[in-house]
Amino acid sequence: MKKLAFILILFAAFAFVACDTNNIEDPFPGELVEGCYVVNYGKYGSGGASISKYDYNTGEITNFYNEQQNSGNEFLSNIQYAYPFKDSVFLIGNSVDQLITMNPLLKQSKNGVTDQLNNPRFCVASGDYLYISCLGANPDWSKFPGSYIAKFNIKNNKVEKTISLPGGPEGMEVANGKLFVALNYKDSIGVIDLKTEQVSYIATPAVTSYFVKDKSENLYVTLVSTYNNFSTETGIGYINTKTNKLETIYKTENVSSGYGSVIQANSDFTKIYVITSAYDVNWNLTGAIAEFNVASKTFNTNNLVSGISGVSGIAVNPFDDNVYVFSAQSVTGAGKMDIFTSSGSLQKSQAVGAFPVGAFFLE
Repeated sequence: MKKLAFILILFAAFAFVACDTNNIEDPFPGELVEGCYVVNYGKYGSGGASISKYDYNTGEITNFYNEQQNSGNEFLSNIQYAYPFKDSVFLIGNSVDQLITMNPLLKQSKNGVTDQLNNPRFCVASGDYLYISCLGANPDWSKFPGSYIAKFNIKNNKVEKTISLPGGPEGMEVANGKLFVALNYKDSIGVIDLKTEQVSYIATPAVTSYFVKDKSENLYVTLVSTYNNFSTETGIGYINTKTNKLETIYKTENVSSGYGSVIQANSDFTKIYVITSAYDVNWNLTGAIAEFNVASKTFNTNNLVSGISGVSGIAVNPFDDNVYVFSAQSVTGAGKMDIFTSSGSLQKSQAVGAFPVGAFFLE
């Protein structure tokens, strides 16, 4: 059997008479699945979303790969986020708001789900459930009193219930039996006990957006300053998930407030990469990739990469630790993927779909 990225093992059930398994055909052959899949958001409400498949072994890229795999059918939603889990890839769609389920060949495997998913943002799985952060219907774009987490049963393809969580939930992570939720409109992190579903909060000096999890199941979270909630305490925060405490803040300026993938770790969790970005006097967005050394607990003096116009996302290939940086000059034209080594040397540049916001890797 092959594996999904993040070393998630694919399981498939087969009925057979003989004990010889040599003739069992793998339903997801590695030569068809392996690669980097770029999530191209497109233009909100106007389509253009797609998945680009990049074979990092051959250097071949296939734009609009999702259409190739689905008889030419386009996405009916803008794709906000993609999450591989077990034998599926879950896509969070906006306008139309929905959850799309695909198999590792990027063929849609279940009907899209729209019920109780209002302005969905992000998802993470635990057991048989997918937890989806939602801004709620008719959000006020200030305090988000009606935002919530949707609890989706993967087996029956249905949202079973919602858990109220005001404050604009964005990125999430599961650690030590709890769901940690970054709140992008409230100076707090929501914590949901997955057994009792009781909600508590961790106070933060700035709003938060996304997490990465270390090998001890503790978390690093981005602390950002936004138009709605200005803060000078930007950087990343370290959360002890056993005690539910924000123990340390590591400051750095201009952490990106974008809604793409702004924080990623390398495969052995020795480095954390964070997008920093700011507008110049002409309102051109220019960014850099800051590198945090986990052992020394410091940001390196020099950025891994600087001067990225229209930076929109980052990913790290778990098989070679190359850093993929995405950028877009518009929401309709082709986006760009630049691939750098872990020392910052540019290896390859490639055109991708409209407004790339991140990527996932399958093996």
